[in-house]
Amino acid sequence: MSEKYYKELARILAKNEIETAPPEKNTLPILLNGNSVCRVEPSGDVCIFPNDVRSPEADELYHRVAPFSRMVKEYMTAIERAPLLKATALDEDYKLLTEFNSTVLAGRETEHGYMFVTWERDYEGTGVIYGGYYLDAYEAAKQDFAVRAGLIQNQRLFSNDQLLNIYQSINNTFEAGYELTQEDEKILSGIQEQIEDILPDANERIATIRQKALDAIQGQTM
Repeated sequence: MSEKYYKELARILAKNEIETAPPEKNTLPILLNGNSVCRVEPSGDVCIFPNDVRSPEADELYHRVAPFSRMVKEYMTAIERAPLLKATALDEDYKLLTEFNSTVLAGRETEHGYMFVTWERDYEGTGVIYGGYYLDAYEAAKQDFAVRAGLIQNQRLFSNDQLLNIYQSINNTFEAGYELTQEDEKILSGIQEQIEDILPDANERIATIRQKALDAIQGQTM
């Protein structure tokens, strides 16, 4: 299982521009400029070995990798253990990950990655309809399932763009030098930490957005 897990995790990390080395010592090394900065264990935990490079950039990479390692471990374990989805007229076999309130979350491994689907049971309960398909988008599929199943109200969810705007607004508040109480600072910092748990590369995303906006302005003035 660990070999297959490392192969899948390395693929997902590569899609997010995170470099890895071949597994060694039953861990998957995470690289920064060709040097190992941390390693992922078969459990999905991220560890640091004595010889791993330490720096602010390495620490940031460590925190970027952790959500991916947990996510991949979660969905691979879930699909491995889940029963087959029993539904008529399906072209492929799917594993039933969970079902609630006539809403289904299923998944399968494909040649191009892992496909996750949310469905509603049909009137008779023997088939599924209105599929929402998510390739390599496990978190989005879970969120869609939670909304469709009535487990959470859609109005309580923020898009990534909205979260980035909130994050940057807090940055602007701190940089503007407004008089804030310690409690206010603690609350705002806590919100940023929550966003960083969801978007570990929040600062990088904001920098990219700013650079694109700057390039667009410069292009208009040329």
